[in-house]
Amino acid sequence: MLLTIYYFLARMFRFLPKTKKLHLLDMSATFFVPINNHYICDDLIDISNQKREPALYSWLNNLDKGSILFDIGTSYGQESSLASSLIEKNVTVFGFDCSLYQSHFCALNRRLNGNRFRFIFAAIGAKSGDLITIKANSDTHIPALHKKNVPYEYEVMSLALDDFAVSHNIQPTHLKIDVDGAEFGVLKGAKKILQSPALKEVFIEIDNENIAIIDFMASIGFKSEWQVEKEFNVDILFSKSA
Repeated sequence: MLLTIYYFLARMFRFLPKTKKLHLLDMSATFFVPINNHYICDDLIDISNQKREPALYSWLNNLDKGSILFDIGTSYGQESSLASSLIEKNVTVFGFDCSLYQSHFCALNRRLNGNRFRFIFAAIGAKSGDLITIKANSDTHIPALHKKNVPYEYEVMSLALDDFAVSHNIQPTHLKIDVDGAEFGVLKGAKKILQSPALKEVFIEIDNENIAIIDFMASIGFKSEWQVEKEFNVDILFSKSA
């Protein structure tokens, strides 16, 4: 009986609207609206109301003409979809993520927006070729497995940004890093990129336990342009010192 009920509910949901086009500053993108994921829906509401990380989106909106953005921790593709809409500026975007759940939506949003950006499923880290264990939350409540949302884990291959850039002959001009505590690993695998004269700015959401990244960035020639303090982390835009 349960399977039959859910079958008919699923069939009914197929007829509901599933996409929403959002406009933000000079950017616009169409997003898949997952009826079973209130986190993404809430996020899209904040984006549409220009309440979600305004400093970050202003930075993306003002990327220079011809910019090449590496979006590490692209989640469901919100920043990659919007930044890649700056077609007149010829902004090129590469998104990277290793979340099974979010990457599904990222791939859908990429398709909805004409495959304007590339999406690479990998765990960005200090070196390539390692198997990394990812621990995640399913956002699914199954009482028989867990009293709240069911946690799970899986393995995914690691990738260093330097290796990706060399193998694809790409020199990014901007990095956006939002990886929930794995910031140092990303930076260690991007030593050549950080030293490259092509790189102009690096946006990092830094978890409080990794606040030493600020000193690290200063030691390799970057200065803070602005920062936004939050409860568990801080958003900082770094640019290369003169």
